[in-house]
Amino acid sequence: MLSKQQIKFINSLKHNKYRLKYNCFVAEGNLVVNEFIKSNFKLKLIVSTKEWQIKSKVKTLVVDKKTLKKISFFKTASSVLAVFYKPSPLLKLDDLLLQKRVFLLDSISDPGNMGSIIRTADWYGIKDIFVSKESVDVFNPKVIQSTMGSLSRVKIHVVDLIQLLIQIKKKKVPCFGATLSGEDLYDLKKPDYCAIVFGSESHGVNEEVKALLDKEVMIPSKNKLIDSLNVSVAFGIILSEFR
Repeated sequence: MLSKQQIKFINSLKHNKYRLKYNCFVAEGNLVVNEFIKSNFKLKLIVSTKEWQIKSKVKTLVVDKKTLKKISFFKTASSVLAVFYKPSPLLKLDDLLLQKRVFLLDSISDPGNMGSIIRTADWYGIKDIFVSKESVDVFNPKVIQSTMGSLSRVKIHVVDLIQLLIQIKKKKVPCFGATLSGEDLYDLKKPDYCAIVFGSESHGVNEEVKALLDKEVMIPSKNKLIDSLNVSVAFGIILSEFR
């Protein structure tokens, strides 16, 4: 039985201020919930239909479909919804720089793009992504859903991007940025170790960040009628070249 207070708590997590207040987020749907259960994320609460509980053999709070509809973040309620605690990933700079590629996101605001980037990173085996404080909350329900469970494996570090880049540059690691006016990606000599910055959908890499870059990188277009490329698509193309 789900109490009115629990229903109110779950629904509050649709909003970032309550995700911050309670340090929790919601995962919904069979695939996504199972991916988080298999991960190191700490489970707070799980609600499901009787059928899902029997099939999954996971102990849940069993409710009817009407109740699930009250707490669902979807237009059509799924058979399972879970609340997990947010992790607190810690990574020292020296550990960070043991990775060959460091990926940084500057003010990515669209939840769908953020989710696609995380899922693409997971495909390529990237374990850590660094996002600016101005970026969309990665525990936004739309982000979580679009990652299709990849957020359970890719650690997201919210950082002061400027300060992190300064520290990276002190270690003599070259910093690249994806822009519309840089060196051709396919002509670029790719170093063994580097950091790569991706900017927002509407404004690109901001000027303060751009000033810290060693080189700008561009994906050449074959059609001059198109003025830009979706950031999640650009992320995938550049990862493929730097893999």
